[in-house]
Amino acid sequence: MQCLDLELRSGGRRLREAVGTAGALGPRAAALAPALREALSGRDGETVTPALDADTALAEALWGVAEDAAAVVAALDSVFVRAEQNSWSQWSTVRAARTTALLGPAGRPLASRLQTLLDNLVQAPAAVLALTAVAEPASLDRTALAAAVLRSAEQEADPTGACDALEALGLAALTADHLCRLSVLADGDARIIRSGVEDRIIRQDEAFRNRVRALVTAFTAFTAPTAP
Repeated sequence: MQCLDLELRSGGRRLREAVGTAGALGPRAAALAPALREALSGRDGETVTPALDADTALAEALWGVAEDAAAVVAALDSVFVRAEQNSWSQWSTVRAARTTALLGPAGRPLASRLQTLLDNLVQAPAAVLALTAVAEPASLDRTALAAAVLRSAEQEADPTGACDALEALGLAALTADHLCRLSVLADGDARIIRSGVEDRIIRQDEAFRNRVRALVTAFTAFTAPTAP
């Protein structure tokens, strides 16, 4: 534990490894919470992607070891604010939103930050996933959130994240049109995954379709009429 503490406070090249180890230890590493807090950049930190991702990882580890909601919310808020100054930060914001989801209701102060991400095709699924976890349930327009998620999947922005978000939203969020669009994603003629490493595209597309088919099956099972 002492070695980890030193690595966290030194901020050296092994910081990421130390943060990952601390997070994996969970509450057993509670003694490392001060070092994790000290390693956070704060609002004046750099806006480059590695700095944003490092603070998100630190926030996640701090939540895992101490559930320090105030410090974690402040750290993630800082990431969201700084990411706005970096045009290449889309996926850093996605990672921050997914970490926010881990906080549950403790992350409610970040709901307004998450709302601003809904118009971005890449960020929308992670924002929706987080909102379902942290926001006041009555404040959510789940049908509108489902529409944002489906747009992301249809445009190949974050197909996997879209599946996670739809699963979190549940059947009640979906209209008949949404279910139809989901069925097209599962079994339509057009390939959904169209970019990436050429020899992996087919496998990735099929894996995505299988995930969507499972969602369609689960959702339609609830709407099927019961036999007399």
